[in-house]
Amino acid sequence: MKITAQKIKNFIKASKLFGFCWLFFGSVLITILKIFVKPNEKQILFMSYSGRQYSDTPLEAYHLLREDPDFADYELVWAFNRPQDFQQSAIRRKVSSNRISYFYHLLKSKYWISNTSIDRLVPFKHPDNIYIQFWHGIPMKALGHAEKGLAPLVQYWYDHVQIDDLFTYGPYDTEKLTNLFPKTQNVLEVGQLRKNINLRYDRLYRAKRIKKQLKIKNNKPVLLYVPTYRNGPNVHSGILSDQALQQLTTKYNVIYRGHYFAEDETPVNLIAASKFSLYKLFIVADVLVTDYSSVFFDFAVYQRPIYLIQTDIGSYRQERGFSFEPSETGLPIFYEEQALVQQLLETKPYPFEKLLQLNHKFNPHAATETVQSLKQIIKEN
Repeated sequence: MKITAQKIKNFIKASKLFGFCWLFFGSVLITILKIFVKPNEKQILFMSYSGRQYSDTPLEAYHLLREDPDFADYELVWAFNRPQDFQQSAIRRKVSSNRISYFYHLLKSKYWISNTSIDRLVPFKHPDNIYIQFWHGIPMKALGHAEKGLAPLVQYWYDHVQIDDLFTYGPYDTEKLTNLFPKTQNVLEVGQLRKNINLRYDRLYRAKRIKKQLKIKNNKPVLLYVPTYRNGPNVHSGILSDQALQQLTTKYNVIYRGHYFAEDETPVNLIAASKFSLYKLFIVADVLVTDYSSVFFDFAVYQRPIYLIQTDIGSYRQERGFSFEPSETGLPIFYEEQALVQQLLETKPYPFEKLLQLNHKFNPHAATETVQSLKQIIKEN
């Protein structure tokens, strides 16, 4: 079995002993570094999905600041687990988040922008730094103390991380995320940058170009399938069967995009897009199918059909749990995959008014509010 850095991290997170050791030695290292490292007032560190990606809200924040003349003299730094994998020309500077020296770069940066943990699960006081958190989705799944089987190290991080500015979509996730991060200093209920990502990508990209990149050569509608990640031995539980997916390909170009934790596994005859920008996929997708992923909250702004397939809802509720019941979304939910397949192949009427209600309840703010708030934080600190 190949031992990767990610597997080592997972082992440390799952072990109380090694998790405690990681916290102890990490805290000691940071305490020593803080004596010697003073932050650059005009340096910002970005990290997406714990160093795995160059994507999502940290990337949007990066573009906004990089293109704004008011921030032309700022040092913008990206942290990646494998910097060599990211060769995009827009990246000005990058560092490895898998090295001890990463904590030097973290402390050297006055501002931190992330959508997950940026401190490598070692929460510490940082009075000279500003931690800006764009969490990676509206929580429908249980998080924190309500999440069954959560790694002790992760729970400790939730309880002790000191976020300076936490961005939320609206009242619902404000309540959930402030409970999840009790030491948060300031909550900005002004929306997330994901809505601005949609606007940016709509301006920059055309569906025809994206389809060419995906090697889509016919005029069939596009179905985007985004199953969420499962832990443990039931990693494939609830995933649509190959038979169901092949049935759907008779009418649709089916794009399969796995979770960022998942291995690169794509069923046969589908369009592999696990490394492709989710927001580019939104542009070409005519319909979204997912299960428990919060991705549907962001796709709903396009007012295109969304279906939830939850064949394993009983076991998922028992093993993971929910922050609220999926039925409260108002979206069509299927508990048998053939019922979903039949719906999609026959194209029955869709309740579009449910999408309007979903946006009004969970994602009501304009993208301009979020952009202005981010720039204001940096300019006023």
